[in-house]
Amino acid sequence: MGPERQRFLLLDACVLIDFCQTETAVLRLVVDHVADVFVATTVLAEVRDFDEAAAVALGLRLVEPTLDQAFEAASRSGAVSFQDRICLALARDNGWTCVSNDKALRRACESAGIQVMWGLELVALLVEAGALTASAGREIGMAIRRVNRFITEEVLSRLLLRIGMGSQ
Repeated sequence: MGPERQRFLLLDACVLIDFCQTETAVLRLVVDHVADVFVATTVLAEVRDFDEAAAVALGLRLVEPTLDQAFEAASRSGAVSFQDRICLALARDNGWTCVSNDKALRRACESAGIQVMWGLELVALLVEAGALTASAGREIGMAIRRVNRFITEEVLSRLLLRIGMGSQ
């Protein structure tokens, strides 16, 4: 039996881009085996070569921020971008876990009591659920590291340890 199914996850742009640039099919696996996955329409608009039809085909659920959420996001400034403030408001208001690698967004979520998860944790959850082999998880993690300079060797090593590939 796999890990307890996460109920609702909200992806930020950096995580969505990582999977779009490497292996979009992983997103379908997350929807099928881990959680309902939401993406804000404002975040989707940031991702090149990936549109609403592609997102829906993968089972992603698009969500439009409310006027209040958009106003709140637009009226603030600082290290967190407008799109990330939308993610924060949506996750907070709906009780969703925010999936992000962005440190400023993660800090803001944690300060607001919102659960957060790293992008590569999705890969680990898929391995733990038996939806991916550890070897496939390693390959996906390595591919994401190649396209995202912020995924360091240390970050990749944590994934490999979690999926039982740490010594390879």
